[in-house]
Amino acid sequence: MISLIMISFATIQAQDSTKQITLEDIWSKYTFYPKSVRGMTSLKDGKHYTMIKEGSLVVYAYKNGDSVRTLLPAEKLVPEGTDKPIRLGSYSMSKDETKFLIPTETERIYRHSSKSKYYIYDTGDDQLSLLSEEKLQLATFSPDGKEVAFVRENNLFYINLETGEEIQVTDDGKFNHIINGTCDWVYEEEFGFTKAFFWSPDSKKIAFYRFDESDVKEYTLTYYGELYPELYTYKYPKAGEDNSLVDIYVYHLSDGKSVKMDIGTETDQYIPRIKWTEDPNLLAIQRLNRLQNHLEILLASAEEGNSKVMYEEKNEYFIDITDNLIFLPDLDHYLITSEADGYNHLYLYHIRDGLVKQLTNGEWEVTNVYGYDTQKKRVYFQSVEDSPSGRVIASVDLKGKHKIISSKPGTNSAGFSSNFEYYINTWSDANTPPISQ
Repeated sequence: MISLIMISFATIQAQDSTKQITLEDIWSKYTFYPKSVRGMTSLKDGKHYTMIKEGSLVVYAYKNGDSVRTLLPAEKLVPEGTDKPIRLGSYSMSKDETKFLIPTETERIYRHSSKSKYYIYDTGDDQLSLLSEEKLQLATFSPDGKEVAFVRENNLFYINLETGEEIQVTDDGKFNHIINGTCDWVYEEEFGFTKAFFWSPDSKKIAFYRFDESDVKEYTLTYYGELYPELYTYKYPKAGEDNSLVDIYVYHLSDGKSVKMDIGTETDQYIPRIKWTEDPNLLAIQRLNRLQNHLEILLASAEEGNSKVMYEEKNEYFIDITDNLIFLPDLDHYLITSEADGYNHLYLYHIRDGLVKQLTNGEWEVTNVYGYDTQKKRVYFQSVEDSPSGRVIASVDLKGKHKIISSKPGTNSAGFSSNFEYYINTWSDANTPPISQ
């Protein structure tokens, strides 16, 4: 049974409905901006979640919303030689929930990308330390929590946290030429991601993108300073011009070798997503033609690099890429959403034998997939099955048995606990700002 828990809700409204609305009210004071419950991270037990409060990371219970303990007190975040804690604005947690990566002094690059100085706090030895004196991009724990991978100056690195040794994975990175482990401008802007490296489930390998943008034409922007402007030149392909050449590699920590994955001979194409399967030796690679109407998902061997087509979809006009690709723990099946029948629906596939079953169907669409409950073997999702202008929360099992969980008229969206025992529903309609409960 899934429990719906009341957390809190609030909205900000104008105190005087006849008051003249100013730009300052909207964009400076945020007078009419609705508050919402944000920054909740479910812990692995599925019964608790964390939120940042007054500079500390506090644990709360899903059951009643009460604070349980402080997982990361602000007083533990004081760097050596200083007397003030670093600002805990965001963080990432190791899988065993004993180590934390905290970005500071963040510097924006483009719309989604940035670089920061990262501190690491280890609850085991109660130590706060700087991961590197330099600013890094995309620092990420390995699944076993023993290493942290990151990008610096267009090259991919990782640090062994037990020895402190820094290992350089690539060495050919160069601004406006070669990018390893993060994206060029096109992929960041059009495909909406910047982290272009991914740890294997067994922490023994790192799959990463390599962009060669040497032949991409350049564009120059003028940045106006206090007195003299600065010119910034970067690779910016306009419509129909050459894009970066993209390759996918898998780096093996054991011997330091990088294996190039076979993504075909065509170079004028996109690789909008890669993802490890539950098998740490198999990597799924989405391949999309430049017209974006022919999608293939390749299954590639991390050891040899050879690949074969696992999934294929064609459309006369356009295929939208999907993040709704979930590999099941049996190593044989996966879930995916597709508009193959004219509406976006959930499908169950066998990795080798193809389509097993269309799990949802009808003249409505799945608009978001929240995840798969491995115990109950159910997929939780958001859809428009009640009304095109509304959203409901629903679930379906692997046999296609479907039920609606939350269907209050309006828009419902859910944040589930890690084991899908609890969820927080955020609801709104045309006359009501978001309410989280």
